[in-house]
Amino acid sequence: MIINKLNLKNFGRFQNEELILKQGINVIYGENESGKSTIHSFLQSMLFGMKRLRGRASRTDTYNKYAPWEHAGWYEGAMTFSCGEKRFRLERNFQKNREEATLFCETDGELLSVKDGDLDMLLGNILEVVYCNTVSVGQAKSTTQEGLYKELRDYLAEFQGSGDMSFDPEKAVEILKQKRKYQEKQQESATRKKEKEEERLAYEISHEQEEILNLKQKQQELQHQAANLAREECQMPREIPGRKGLLLLAIAGFLVFSLLSIFGKTPWYIALLCAVFLAVVCLLPLFLPGTAKSSAKDKAQQNHTGRVKIQERLSMLEENLRERQRKLENLQEEYEEARENRGEILAARKEIQSLLEAEQRIREAAARMQKKTGGTLQKKLSQIFCSLTKGKYQQVILDEDFHIHLNQGGKLLALHQVSFGTIEQVYLALRLACGGILCQEEELPLVLDETFAMYDDKRLFSTLRWIYEHYSQVLIFSCHKREIQALESMGIPFHLVELQKQEV
Repeated sequence: MIINKLNLKNFGRFQNEELILKQGINVIYGENESGKSTIHSFLQSMLFGMKRLRGRASRTDTYNKYAPWEHAGWYEGAMTFSCGEKRFRLERNFQKNREEATLFCETDGELLSVKDGDLDMLLGNILEVVYCNTVSVGQAKSTTQEGLYKELRDYLAEFQGSGDMSFDPEKAVEILKQKRKYQEKQQESATRKKEKEEERLAYEISHEQEEILNLKQKQQELQHQAANLAREECQMPREIPGRKGLLLLAIAGFLVFSLLSIFGKTPWYIALLCAVFLAVVCLLPLFLPGTAKSSAKDKAQQNHTGRVKIQERLSMLEENLRERQRKLENLQEEYEEARENRGEILAARKEIQSLLEAEQRIREAAARMQKKTGGTLQKKLSQIFCSLTKGKYQQVILDEDFHIHLNQGGKLLALHQVSFGTIEQVYLALRLACGGILCQEEELPLVLDETFAMYDDKRLFSTLRWIYEHYSQVLIFSCHKREIQALESMGIPFHLVELQKQEV
């Protein structure tokens, strides 16, 4: 890709500002506050769009930082670039709620779609995070050796050998850990639920067993009562003679004793007394109150009624017992099923095991990729850094944790043992090496924003020579003329874009 023209229609301090760029080295020179960083951010926003943050972070995000100084409702820009043999024009409206992008091929007149990924294809499907960590080098975020060294380590920790900076094994493992914790909670919840269900069924089974036992005891009591009534009925005496029988018996007795007094030797008064006594004994029960009501027949009727009622109660008890027994059997079956039913728990356990295996495989794969790509990166980084330092350092060593050591004449030096300028050279070489690995589909312009501020002349000359020989287009933003003078002294052609500082 070669960028031909940038048109800042209304972006930050710029209105209708056009910058013509050419193949090779372009130096965008201007004093501080002349808009170099604004142009750098404009280029990135044109290529990848502008993301807006939320909350307090939105106050200092790119959108608000480079909002137009005038005509706030007008916030847009355009750029012209070439890919292969074709020339394209990209236009963007950055205004919130009206964001849109138009991509047009000027060569054949075709209207392309940014939304459908046509621009991504032209950029070699590179991600913005890769762009920012390789071919686009912003101003140093840290001015101390320790801070820059930490930035290097953080950047290397992000770089895994997948060929895609968006892949982060640690984040992937963390996601799996969160899923595993969720499944562990699910397993714990299912276990508690299962235990509660088993406790409930066990309690209901115990309750039904007690009820059945009580019903059987009542059944035995009623059966015992029925047996006693039957026994009493068998032992009950014959029925007492009725009124007519007693009257006939009294008359017969009187006649017998009267005949004895007439024809026998028994005195008449004795026979009369005996006859009267027999009559009184026989007839007295007929005149006593309630005697007839308490007859054997009434007693037998009462016993029969009692036994019928007991039998009815026994029938109800037996029906209740059968219902209770069926319920008990059902509860026992449910209890056994509940004990054997571990499907939800086993499913969660299986998922946990799968997640653990996935975590392990990701770590192993990351280690293999890191080792493999670490070797490729180390080789490429060593070649670039050796060229930049004119052979002073023969090799850059990356250990398994991507810590950097420099090989100088057989002596290994850690970054904290070398100068700040050397560290910045390593940082640049690392970006260039990563860019060579990750940006293979389409070569993008190399953008350097105040990158050489800490370089001495020797480092500056060697670096400018190398990037001139290896990149089709380079954009150097600088507030110094050192780069211009160095390029002129080495006879390297370049295109100069001078920015004028806006008077306040």
